[in-house]
Amino acid sequence: MNLDILVRGGTVVDGTGGPGRRADVGVVGERIEAVGDLSAVEASSVALVLDARGRVVCPGFIDPHGHSDASLLIDGGMASHLRQGFTTQLSGNCGDSAAPVTDRNRDLVEASLRELPDGPTWQTFAEYLEAVDAQRLAINVALLVGHGTIRGAVMGPADRAPDEAELAAMRREVELAMAAGALGLSSGLIYAPGMHARPDEVAALVAAAAEAGGLYATHMRNEADGLFASLDESVAAVRAAGAGARLQVSHLKAASGPVHGRAAEAVAVLERARAEGLDVAADQYPYTAAATVLATVLPPEVLAAPTPEVVAALRDPATRRGIRTTMEAGRSGWENVAADPGWDGIVVSWSGSRPEWAGRSLGDLGRELDRDPADLAFDVLADDALETDCVIECMTEADVEAILAVPWIAICTDAEARRPGHPILDAGVPHPRTYGTTARVLGRYVRERRVLSLEGAIAKLTSVPAARLRLKDRGVVRQGAFADLVLLDPETVADAATYPDPARYPVGIEAVVVNGTPAVVDGEETGLRSGQLLRGR
Repeated sequence: MNLDILVRGGTVVDGTGGPGRRADVGVVGERIEAVGDLSAVEASSVALVLDARGRVVCPGFIDPHGHSDASLLIDGGMASHLRQGFTTQLSGNCGDSAAPVTDRNRDLVEASLRELPDGPTWQTFAEYLEAVDAQRLAINVALLVGHGTIRGAVMGPADRAPDEAELAAMRREVELAMAAGALGLSSGLIYAPGMHARPDEVAALVAAAAEAGGLYATHMRNEADGLFASLDESVAAVRAAGAGARLQVSHLKAASGPVHGRAAEAVAVLERARAEGLDVAADQYPYTAAATVLATVLPPEVLAAPTPEVVAALRDPATRRGIRTTMEAGRSGWENVAADPGWDGIVVSWSGSRPEWAGRSLGDLGRELDRDPADLAFDVLADDALETDCVIECMTEADVEAILAVPWIAICTDAEARRPGHPILDAGVPHPRTYGTTARVLGRYVRERRVLSLEGAIAKLTSVPAARLRLKDRGVVRQGAFADLVLLDPETVADAATYPDPARYPVGIEAVVVNGTPAVVDGEETGLRSGQLLRGR
């Protein structure tokens, strides 16, 4: 047997959820040639032999919810994902994709791609995919098209229902993106302009994606006090969309005091939909803090205008008083994070105008500067043209574990790929999920807290998202599958990333093979890149 790679002596946990077994793995080209006893193979005849004694060999991890739309064009090495063992990532989530681009949404897209020095050089989703395909990628990538981006391309920031022609134009953009290779449609109903969509609009676009076999992944309208109404809305969208519609609830959580302790009830809502025969699932990141844009502190009506007008409004004292009044009074359906968890729970993670604020809570900054934290938020949002990022402490450990224990809920990062020390991709103080997600699951929640088995955790990182994204021959270790492999030490694997110091690679992930090419060996990047753009079919 002539092999390119031989992984010898390990315990193969194949991604199906079944028990691990002692086996060797042989790779030829980009596929797995054999799994079993390969002791007869002479090591000297193999280009690379990986000693897996005392180690686990498993499929490459698949991130079903990422945000590397811009960063993969800056550094195709995607180091923070690769070093966690990810061999595939799905981006274009939360209603925010890099295309289509028109005069009506160019400012929105440019803001979401702020890391790109020249902004978008494409207009259509197909042209964006060509730009991605031209990159030297270390891992595989797939893309969703964003409802918010499409709505902005057709309607701008308007807070109203589309007319017949506008809805037809939005459907056409979904159809074009699916034909180009999108895996489906995402929505971010907490973000402008997606937040202005009514349920019938969303259902119509979900149907357009479903007709081409696409997934619908949603960052729901409210993950806090309105969690259960938003779950009902999400399930109703796929029910209304009709045959073939598939729902993925993004980063399922219970994100405010009134719903703390109710994660199992949230899971039960989706379980009931599944029992009815609806194609419904979810994903989750294993942390008690979320990360998002600081503009979510603003009421929806403030965001129903072009960015320059919103910035001007934030500089107006009367507008500020009105926003404060709304924050204090609250409003049904709006996720009012200024009230819960409050300013002490909102930590700036990136600011162009105030980089020194990164890692500091607005509550702490307010006390230090003797300022109202709301005013500080309005100031930095205005000076950053709304592009301030933050981390929000909003969940309980018990709720995280309740969701994590569910076998059909995949693990995600909800993060872009970054690199320590990079002049662009190491800015600010990002959420530690960027670097630590997989190892946190395997170390903290498998080995230490025993929330789930090693085999169950690996399935949630591999075959579960692979099936959800309809990725053929990925997410499993078997003959004929793509040779996306991870070699890890189950006794030492652990996340090193922390909230104050997140840009730290995990320990215990020793080798990563992508499409039959060794991308990480002995815990270090090889510089070899064989990732592919995975287009929908």
